[in-house]
Amino acid sequence: MFYIVFGDDTSRIHQKVDVIKRKHKIQNIVRLDALVQTQEEVLQEMDSISIFDEAKMICLEHCTFLSSKNTTHYDIEPFLKRNGEDGYVLVLICESAKLDQRKKAVKQLMEISTVYSCIALDEQSQRSYIQEHIKKEQLHMDADALRWFCQRVGLDAMRIDSEIYKLKTYGDVIHLEDVQALVTPEPVNDVFKMVDALFSKNGVRLLAFYRNFRKQNMEPVAIIGLLASQVRFLFQVRVCMDQAMTKEKMASFLKAHPYRVQINMKKAQSFTSEELLDQLETLATLDQEMKMGRIDKDEGFENMILKWM
Repeated sequence: MFYIVFGDDTSRIHQKVDVIKRKHKIQNIVRLDALVQTQEEVLQEMDSISIFDEAKMICLEHCTFLSSKNTTHYDIEPFLKRNGEDGYVLVLICESAKLDQRKKAVKQLMEISTVYSCIALDEQSQRSYIQEHIKKEQLHMDADALRWFCQRVGLDAMRIDSEIYKLKTYGDVIHLEDVQALVTPEPVNDVFKMVDALFSKNGVRLLAFYRNFRKQNMEPVAIIGLLASQVRFLFQVRVCMDQAMTKEKMASFLKAHPYRVQINMKKAQSFTSEELLDQLETLATLDQEMKMGRIDKDEGFENMILKWM
């Protein structure tokens, strides 16, 4: 049996591979890499089946021969010839947002395989993903609880599933106070709001988010790192905009989801690349002074907020 698992969300890919493993109740997992092992080695592993051996699952990673950017020397034809063989499950993993269906062989392989798409969630697809998995777990969540959960759980599929499982163990009917008590808000989500507060020069809100992070025992250096990563991405978008790049070209160049690029393009319109670079330099300086013990961490962060406001 053949499976193709593709997409740009590595956590969902790993999750789906684990689902396949549990579905077939296989313990013997053989992990191979198309960028390391030759195709002959992979085919030999597929062919080395004994009637005394237990069934095995062969996971072949980096199957770029299924995408438009093939970095291997693999030929699809030998896989097609082995369709229907018993004794193993073959999982071809392609870390690409799309499969190249212009290739006849790719289409033929897809026709004889079970294909799973693992595209990274964004704000638009996250809610439907959550609703689908809540329904799967036969969990009822009222409207206020669902809204709070969607806004704070983040975009990582494995984390979402873990939090839903946690809620399921609590009960079948979940209300707002339940999710507030049981679910830890995703820090990255609050970082987005923290960045918005920074750029709107809302010092009170910015400080509130910082102190909320500290209550969660997050170190100031880690908070600066999360904040800097968002400012850095906005700076990169601003530079691309200055070069008159289209949204599609920008997403490809930055290796980011088009929706994330689109949201940040709107934000970047309010700033010059020089302004964003200045903020990055300020964060880098504060990070260095904290690590060298030159300033009190909390006092240093709060002074930076006052300086920016």
